[in-house]
Amino acid sequence: MSEPQTVRGFIIGRMPFGNTSLILKTLTHPHGRLTFMAKGATRPKSPFAGQIDLFYLADFLYQPARTGEMHTLREIKLVEAHLGLRRSYAHLVAAQYFANLVEAITETATPVPAEYELFGKALTYLCESPVSWRAVERFEQRILTMAGIAQAGHDLPHAFQMLHHKVPALRGDLLKLLVSAPPSPPAG
Repeated sequence: MSEPQTVRGFIIGRMPFGNTSLILKTLTHPHGRLTFMAKGATRPKSPFAGQIDLFYLADFLYQPARTGEMHTLREIKLVEAHLGLRRSYAHLVAAQYFANLVEAITETATPVPAEYELFGKALTYLCESPVSWRAVERFEQRILTMAGIAQAGHDLPHAFQMLHHKVPALRGDLLKLLVSAPPSPPAG
């Protein structure tokens, strides 16, 4: 059996498993996307209480899986909660859309240091600034460039169509939110 490992990463997805457990999707610097099983995470006296939410940056102590891609989470230490994202629904949708894009262009357990850094900068930006369509397009162009599929004059839908990928559905939802919402005040 291999030794437990520690890795720092962002929680980019979570879903219930059984009555009290959660499956966490994370984006880490050294290992790319990893999936953890947090057993008993929703129990009232769980050591994970208050530590697991979307877009939290945390240090994860986990037991690597013998087979498959689901690792067992042993401990979690919150580093940054990115609470500024919670000031508007549009900010949360933008953060989730960025996470979906990273998932769409990366492979599981493959180091993606540039994508990790870009995602971290995007979350910091969203915590401090009003979300705008220009910022969304800028993230899209950078992620397409990192994936090696950016082409001058082409937007994300066109690039994804050429690769036979689906554009994350949140893109349309985010566009509607940004068109219909008044600009949010700058963070103070």
